[in-house]
Amino acid sequence: MQGSPRSTAWLAAVLACGLSAAASASTPTVLAAPQIFAPGVVSGPANDEAPTFSPDGQTLFFTRSGAGGGTIMESHRIDGHWSTPTIAPFSGRWPDLAPEISPDGKSLVYVSIRRSAGIPAHQQVGLWKVDRIGPGWDRWSEPQRLPATVNLSDAVWKASMARDGSLYFLSIDPGKGKRLYVSAFAHGSYQPAHPLSFSHYGDNDVDPEIAPDGSFMVFASDHRLPGDSKDHLFIVFRQGDGWAEPQPIRYAGDDAGGFSTDYLPHLGSDHRTLYFASDRAAPVGHYPHSPAQARAYLERIEQWDNGNLNAWSVSLEPLLRGHDPSGRAKD
Repeated sequence: MQGSPRSTAWLAAVLACGLSAAASASTPTVLAAPQIFAPGVVSGPANDEAPTFSPDGQTLFFTRSGAGGGTIMESHRIDGHWSTPTIAPFSGRWPDLAPEISPDGKSLVYVSIRRSAGIPAHQQVGLWKVDRIGPGWDRWSEPQRLPATVNLSDAVWKASMARDGSLYFLSIDPGKGKRLYVSAFAHGSYQPAHPLSFSHYGDNDVDPEIAPDGSFMVFASDHRLPGDSKDHLFIVFRQGDGWAEPQPIRYAGDDAGGFSTDYLPHLGSDHRTLYFASDRAAPVGHYPHSPAQARAYLERIEQWDNGNLNAWSVSLEPLLRGHDPSGRAKD
């Protein structure tokens, strides 16, 4: 669960993977090429995953990890630049990852990997929640594990929250596999979760990211493109009380050769920009390099472009505009 461009075989797989009749009857929308996010600051030499943003877009949290597990980091936009990341007040004691700020900015849900009480050898991967105390971002409540209506198994991963309080997440059943779920929030508590209609065991869907108004979702899968075992991003739109057919998210250049793993999507504070984690690399350029080009390439490798995960972004505007009769992207 974890983008350089993909091969022409990938494009053929896209067209064969079961788009809706309307989508497959026309040319698929191709987004602009993804851009590296905050290189050398958020995207660094470690494994750095996609950030989640405060409602005003001035604070972010993301996961930085190495061989020993993940830590949730925070950064603040000051004078137009992202500050040097520091460990979030609620993280660091256990391996933590995949933070998600609520649409109102009052709470944050994240994945924590912890030993079970009384069973030292048994680890539980589950969702935990912290609430902000006061107007700033420096004081939080003690982390609380979400109830069994959400933590359905010992492997519950990346969550996303809608404006109505509903929580979307991934649960892995040891005997069946991966599936996306939703738990409604009503009467002050999370209700028993149920699987999303478009997500089935065998699809290997992971990492849901719901739009605040619930109108669309982005997720990753390593099984929906025939012959391709890497995670790629998909978008699915709300259709009445259910969901339309998921479709792959295509980028400029994805048919130029080579491909990468894209996963852990997060929407920006504008709800139109998509941030995601990827092991893609920037173009190297043509050889032979001049001395200046060689130095610039080495500097880039030392800052972030070393084959590890980094945060990338792309605008979903063209896809969203196509699903709004007014011609504007949906909220």
